[in-house]
Amino acid sequence: MVSWFKHLSVCLVAALVLSACSPSEADQRKAFIAFLQTDVLSRQGARVPRPDAEKQKPFGEYAAHYAVITRFHDRMDASVAKPMQQAMANAMPRSIEEVVARKADIVTVRAGFTGMLEALNQSVAVADSERAALKQPDDLASVYAAAYDKLVTQPATTFREIFPPTDEAFGAVLALAELIERNRGEIKLRGSQVEVANAALRAKVQDAMAAMSSKQRAMTEAQQKLRRVLYGG
Repeated sequence: MVSWFKHLSVCLVAALVLSACSPSEADQRKAFIAFLQTDVLSRQGARVPRPDAEKQKPFGEYAAHYAVITRFHDRMDASVAKPMQQAMANAMPRSIEEVVARKADIVTVRAGFTGMLEALNQSVAVADSERAALKQPDDLASVYAAAYDKLVTQPATTFREIFPPTDEAFGAVLALAELIERNRGEIKLRGSQVEVANAALRAKVQDAMAAMSSKQRAMTEAQQKLRRVLYGG
């Protein structure tokens, strides 16, 4: 009886020591809220801080709540941001000659935009579903909602806005390429210069080039808006 009581006492003391050493849920929540306010909401742009495991220890179970946001960005970077960057760097022609010579590449890249948009929508849907399953007290829920809007909703919304003008810009490039191909015997290309003797055809080419420039400007403005959302300024 005495040994059993001593064993119970030791266990109770050990439990008390462990309890004293482990942060409470309230402390974990406080640490996580402070992180969101200081490292996310107070900074410009939608940059995603990546605290290591040691720095996330004070968050306790709430580290998993932040992982919802980081997983979204990992998916978006892999399936949307990087492919879009590569497409813009490699596919957009730099001269009128490239408009015609690289027509097939441009068609392929343009077709890929649909897959990128679908991937973005799927990434948002997964993040929204994961967020809906989180259990958060009211004080954390309001701060987390603001952080989620800044790091998930706003970037995704702005990325979606890029696709229409980008598709239209590539469409205008292809329209010019097709016009030149149909009238190849009457059009001479010299780098960035286009020589057309027929006045009516020359007007069509000029209109196509103007449309291409206008669509490219709209695409550039959408890209600049995305950079402001992501990086501030």
